[in-house]
Amino acid sequence: MYQSFFVPLAPKEQNQTDMKRLLLTTLVWAVNVLITFAVPVSEQAAKKAAQVFFHQQWKAMTRGEAQELTRAVTGVADGEDAGIFVFNAEDGYVVISADDKLPAILAYGYGSPYDARTAPIAMKEMLEAYHYAATATAKTRATVPTHADISPLIKTTWDQETPYNKLCPNGYPTGCVATATAQIMYYHQYPNTYEWGKMKTGYKSSDTGEAVDAVARLMADVGEKVFMSYGQSESSARFLDACEALRYDFGYSETTEYVERNSYTAQTWDELLYNELSSKRPVLMGAQSMSPTGEGGHAFIIDGYEVKGSTGYFHVNWGWSGHSDDYFLISVLNPTYQYAGGHAGSSGYSYEQNAIVGIQPATTPMAKTCRFITDCCYIDGDKGTYTRTSTSVDFPNVVINFSFFNLCYPKEARRYDVAVALYKDRDLIKILDQGSLGDAMGFGFGGGFHSNSVSFGKDLSDGTYQIRILSRETGKTEWAWAIESACRYVELTINGNTMTTTTYGNLEEFDNINDLTVNSVNVSGSKKVGEPLTITINVTNNHVPSNSPLFLWGNASLAEGTDKYQCLSGGGTNLDPGETGDLVLEYTPQRAGTFNFVLSASSSNAKNPLYSFSEEITGTYLSLELVVDGATPQSDGTNKVDGNTFKGVVKLSNHGSVAYDDNITFKLAELDKSVGKFRFIDTSNKKATIGIGETKEFSFSYENLTNGLYYALIVGYQNGSSTVYMNMEDDLVAYNQFYQMTESTGIGMLKADASDADVYNMNGVRLGKAADLKNLPKGIYIINKKKVIR
Repeated sequence: MYQSFFVPLAPKEQNQTDMKRLLLTTLVWAVNVLITFAVPVSEQAAKKAAQVFFHQQWKAMTRGEAQELTRAVTGVADGEDAGIFVFNAEDGYVVISADDKLPAILAYGYGSPYDARTAPIAMKEMLEAYHYAATATAKTRATVPTHADISPLIKTTWDQETPYNKLCPNGYPTGCVATATAQIMYYHQYPNTYEWGKMKTGYKSSDTGEAVDAVARLMADVGEKVFMSYGQSESSARFLDACEALRYDFGYSETTEYVERNSYTAQTWDELLYNELSSKRPVLMGAQSMSPTGEGGHAFIIDGYEVKGSTGYFHVNWGWSGHSDDYFLISVLNPTYQYAGGHAGSSGYSYEQNAIVGIQPATTPMAKTCRFITDCCYIDGDKGTYTRTSTSVDFPNVVINFSFFNLCYPKEARRYDVAVALYKDRDLIKILDQGSLGDAMGFGFGGGFHSNSVSFGKDLSDGTYQIRILSRETGKTEWAWAIESACRYVELTINGNTMTTTTYGNLEEFDNINDLTVNSVNVSGSKKVGEPLTITINVTNNHVPSNSPLFLWGNASLAEGTDKYQCLSGGGTNLDPGETGDLVLEYTPQRAGTFNFVLSASSSNAKNPLYSFSEEITGTYLSLELVVDGATPQSDGTNKVDGNTFKGVVKLSNHGSVAYDDNITFKLAELDKSVGKFRFIDTSNKKATIGIGETKEFSFSYENLTNGLYYALIVGYQNGSSTVYMNMEDDLVAYNQFYQMTESTGIGMLKADASDADVYNMNGVRLGKAADLKNLPKGIYIINKKKVIR
């Protein structure tokens, strides 16, 4: 990762945890959901397993009565090849694996059945990840020992929207980092400067008063301290800053540390999380996901643990008003599994995992400071085993190499001191070497360094010790562990005159992220536009960090040109150095033609391809651009239109391999969010001919709509005997497709297929066709005996 010591590197930045695709405001709404039942033996066996599970787990609540089970439509993993089965009972659900290589029970929830209408996007993405894990021919995941059950520690079911965001700038969402952090602070009821007694464990959007003011103040304060970037539909922050805010702004202990998954094995990561819970410390956790629209992340809480059968499940509080706060097999979210192109967050938040551990109030709060971050700490030329002649003398001298980066917010140049220290757990034994890093270091910059020759061991008792890197702002007196020193250190085991060393989290040894070999690629699927490609990649980890990712790039965008590549999918290899295995990705082409694909170890560019291949994609495919007059986005993810007229232009482009000559279907949907009522109130068809590469426009205008209600225009085209809806997937409509009407004028409603109708002025004079309405002066006209406003 570093080219040489003493050489400043290019700026380095931390990912922000981004809620663009993860807010409850992007909640999808189910339309005409049908429960389907397949008949293969595998489903029958899965249903039997679910019945046994429900009988055992719900026995106390159901008095042993058998519950009727139905298979739920998930919207992301359905049909015979789903790889999973979601079965609903009256008061819960269970996710069963169809792959006997995985645990039978993948996830379950108490209280209510799984419902696609209310399940957050993240829940669907996890089901999608389970689907991929069950259908992938991937390297077998490591098994980890189970532990005693721990009931969920967090009792709050807080969220990001109203009323939590009352004091956030412009009423924008609080951000997932703030919501997760605030819930853990409420759990500890610390610091005492907040009115914890007035806060409630859950709120309704209509709540007002002191309870709202108290929680809103907490949320706003956390947002300020984590340098929240507020936005109308999303608010984001670096996960790292939650750690520093807890330590230095809110008075939490020095044990509060930021750690990264790539420093741990599957077993030690599991043990870390569980040990925190057993110490009654909920864990703040964050992770990234990949989709064609880029990387996105989420911050959430691990707060409980349960064993079912021989498998352990961690309880997750997602920060969405309690939605999907259930038990999950977190290890299955570690790659390898497929990633569906075009689905935001299909990786299930399973790579670039990180956590904030050791969160507890400090006995004495620490003084405000900034720490540098380290990517490595290791012995130069480490021999692994060292000997001495007597316990009264030191072991042979060693030199400690380490890295440092100035990533502390706010973005300022800083001067730092550094120390190499010997610890026994949290107890400082001695500082082995210390000094200044020199001139002020700009934000995002850093480099490599090494200590002077140091020695230790004399008169130390047998046992385990650690060498860690300490950070201090020049001019201050107190040392602190460098950020990530909790997971990047050298462990020393002393036994008499012998010392053995083990290095943890040393990213320095991996100086080439491309040190992967792609042995073969197999692409399966119909190879038709709009249908998924399954891409099985056999890869060898020559020498890169465990679980390093691999990314699929391709020339998917016609707008950008066939010589431009976009990152389409990706996932961790789940391979340790020296191992070979299969990574299965999935991508759904959104156009026909020749696709040139590249596999790369980088998500930022494809300049160093590891493997290249091409596929020909055919079929019918139209894309949709919906332009609504006078629309503005709202903070809940929907849009607003002043007035009661919903009008605009539908632009359809033919990206298929054949000309389109068939009907276009327009369906007007109405949503009353206050009662959760959804219905279609108008359906019409319009014959259209669209050549390959052509774009056609269709005007629409619906009037006299109801003030306060939400409307969406769903547009579909014919593909054989099926209707493909371009902005409704698996009978689900995203909130960003809805437009709220804000007043009523009493003017009539014009169907989308009325462009061929005659248009008259208010004196009855024919002016032409309705398709020409947009060219007429603004005013009121008559079409199909109805008044229409222009």
